[in-house]
Amino acid sequence: MLINIRMIQPHIKIDKISETVLLPGDPDRIDKILAFLKNNKEIQYNREYRISSGFYDGIKIALLSTGMGCPAAAIAVEELANVGAKNLIRIGTCGGLLKEMQPGDIIIPDSAFCGDGTSKEYGYGEKIIQADKKVVNTLIECAKKSGVRYFVGTNRTHDAFYEPLENFIALEGKGLISSEMECSAVFLVSKLRKLSAGAILVVNTPEPPEEVKKNPDMIYTLIDKTKVDEGMKNAIKIALNAAKLLESKGFS
Repeated sequence: MLINIRMIQPHIKIDKISETVLLPGDPDRIDKILAFLKNNKEIQYNREYRISSGFYDGIKIALLSTGMGCPAAAIAVEELANVGAKNLIRIGTCGGLLKEMQPGDIIIPDSAFCGDGTSKEYGYGEKIIQADKKVVNTLIECAKKSGVRYFVGTNRTHDAFYEPLENFIALEGKGLISSEMECSAVFLVSKLRKLSAGAILVVNTPEPPEEVKKNPDMIYTLIDKTKVDEGMKNAIKIALNAAKLLESKGFS
């Protein structure tokens, strides 16, 4: 008789987890999500990987921080696939690449351009990877119900936070709506390991490339922290409601 024994994973240090997992990058962001949950429990904390859980409207949801960048995010997804995760939603911040975007706006990427080295090592460099349609559509449904302003489109994932200015300006006209450092790995590894993954992002810095070309100081300039904080609360609520719907509809 074949017995499936799950092993303690070398980085996230667990051998089981809920089917639905929210993936903030920053370990401190877990506290912001836990504020919306009940019966919270701290499970593990190793390196950038902080794991907690709680209940949202009776649905158990796990939280795991991935740290910064695709290498750490890919490790998290690989190991989550080994311990029973099925649905993943990244919650993070990004640069907004459209002129009409403002701090705190919501981005729901339906795909990610793989401009990172991790995706290249998986054989998918400089390509576009799709997010899971069920997760994306569920996030859109919950965003519509919330009444917040949101954008859907292709996100650009890259490695160098302080990249050369000419790299960033070259994004003009490429059809990208946002830029961050983890989505491509989350989407790609999830697809390879037969998980369902999506993301919801908050515009931290509006930085359309055509405007950055005129004023390079726009990059990395946080102009309204209050709106970003409010946007993150909106993103968390949308992600939690989406997670609840994914669980209730049996999307796993």
